[in-house]
Amino acid sequence: MFLNQENLYSLPAKKNISLFIFRLFIVVLIVTSVIFYHSIFLITNNAVYAEEIIIPILDYHNFTTEESSSYKINIIEFEKQMGYLAAHNYSVISLSELLAGLRAGQLPPKPIVITIDDGYKSTYTLAYPVLRKFNFPATLFIYTNFIEKNNGSLTWEEIREMTSHNIEIGSHTLSHCNLLKYKKNENYETYLARIRREVFLSKEILESKIGSKVKFFAYPYGVYSPIIKNLVIQAGYEGILNANSMNNTLNTHLFSLNRQIIFGQSSFNSFIRILNQRPFNTSQIFPYDGIIENNQFVKIGAILEDDNYDAKTLSMKLGGAKVKFNFNPKNREISFTPDSLKPLIKKSYIVNITALDKNSQHQRKISWLITIK
Repeated sequence: MFLNQENLYSLPAKKNISLFIFRLFIVVLIVTSVIFYHSIFLITNNAVYAEEIIIPILDYHNFTTEESSSYKINIIEFEKQMGYLAAHNYSVISLSELLAGLRAGQLPPKPIVITIDDGYKSTYTLAYPVLRKFNFPATLFIYTNFIEKNNGSLTWEEIREMTSHNIEIGSHTLSHCNLLKYKKNENYETYLARIRREVFLSKEILESKIGSKVKFFAYPYGVYSPIIKNLVIQAGYEGILNANSMNNTLNTHLFSLNRQIIFGQSSFNSFIRILNQRPFNTSQIFPYDGIIENNQFVKIGAILEDDNYDAKTLSMKLGGAKVKFNFNPKNREISFTPDSLKPLIKKSYIVNITALDKNSQHQRKISWLITIK
């Protein structure tokens, strides 16, 4: 049987259509599989990245062309540090950008924040040109009584100029007082009224002088309590910074942002170690951060999570001094209890727990503040 002319033309056409549909189906299947796999891969990677992301907030004070001292850093050394951040692709962001990123749970790679305290003239004459050279933002935490006080302090005109070039302003109170200390003959009510004024009025003065909102507050001397913290929140600040000398993660609370003080006499290697320091994951710290404790024999410590640290390298310090601690590997509790013959001195302490990361030579650290009264 012979094919007629109609069949002769229609058969190849049907075969071509079927082949085209089959090939299209294969392509769609491959593309869908790749997208699905890629999506899973990205989700997994992002989850891991979110857990391991570290956010240093650096804290400087004063700058000099002469030899560095504790809170005064030589400007050449400062420029070297800023150059390192630029050369190693750190994303230097403002505190406002950090605030938005933490709220969204999304930040650029290798985020880092620069802050400068007090309001020294050298911030404008020495540090500011270096920041502009690298196009780095920064936040100045100013205590208002110091501005235009003498030749060593900033002027409001200098501050306003810097705010027009990538510099934010935060409050460091009116007088840079220790917010935990009572003045002579002060009772609780008069103390609280004075602290409230330090927190609220400094914000009002700064906003009136610079013409923009002041969103951040930094505790003078890094000391605080739950009452002080609540006052800062009531004043309308959106972020609070301490000086607990540890880095932050995406889970760090906006009212407990940690800063790393960069001392003038610290080595360049110690600066790099700070950048790479990783926070400990803990399920509990005791007593809690910011507590004012009357018990001079209180047990101090934490319950560590995960096993990403080398237990042999664990160390614990209280107020900068090493203490003999106990470590239970079963529940991962590390703790120190003062000896009955050596009660804790009545003052504020920063508790530091450190160890080397198991998979690298970087340090893991957790720090918090307690006050013995």
